[in-house]
Amino acid sequence: MSHYATLGVDSNATAIEIKKAYRTLSKKYHPDKNPDGAERFKNIADAYDTLGDEKKRTEYDAYSSNQRFFNGGFGGRENLSDMFDQVFGNAFNGQSRQRGHDYRVDMHISFGEAYTGISKTFELNGGRVSVDFKPGLLNGQKFKLKGKGEPHQLNTSLPNGDLIVTIHVIPQADFILQGTDIWVEKSLPWWDILLGCEISILIPDGYITIKIPKGSYPGKTLRIKEKGFPIYGTENKGAILCRLNASYPELNDDQLEYIHKIKNN
Repeated sequence: MSHYATLGVDSNATAIEIKKAYRTLSKKYHPDKNPDGAERFKNIADAYDTLGDEKKRTEYDAYSSNQRFFNGGFGGRENLSDMFDQVFGNAFNGQSRQRGHDYRVDMHISFGEAYTGISKTFELNGGRVSVDFKPGLLNGQKFKLKGKGEPHQLNTSLPNGDLIVTIHVIPQADFILQGTDIWVEKSLPWWDILLGCEISILIPDGYITIKIPKGSYPGKTLRIKEKGFPIYGTENKGAILCRLNASYPELNDDQLEYIHKIKNN
């Protein structure tokens, strides 16, 4: 299925139409709302990643057009263009292809996996390649594993291509990433905010306990250093920024009278 069919738009659709279709479908099939839609959501994200970028869309359209030509004109031999490239390479520039083709993989991970890092095994060319990705993976980040791609189709003595992995992080509603800082919100009774207390808040790898200072107020933001998003390949992290939201439970007459006394004193 083409990327256009995945998003349910025509190949002549405008950028606005593509973006609108993506927003509608991603909300409908997001794993948080539709547990059975994870695979469909992945395909939708892949389609928009390509069609939502003008340069990628142009390259995709050109590739699709070439594929239709070769498939229709040469009995469906999908690898004919690859073979031509490997035999002749950039012949018009006086160069030939000196290695196999790159193998590209889109890896979809949760926000928690991006935070903690993940070990992944890829099955390629009849074998397996295991990779340990460190904490701090970012959406759109690319990794190149040299020599782990396709072998040369005509001369196996030449080096393999590379394995190129593109990271796609599925957003999580509980967290908003801003640089290396992670925003979270916590709702609790207004008197707990005013009087101060200890609370437990959710971060990507579990819960932590923080202290609300006495005299705080609704809307106040608490900063917890070195608990935010990791910087890939380092020991450093951003901060957790916790915004305090007040809830206002219903009070009985005695409680209301007590508040009035405090107000009048």
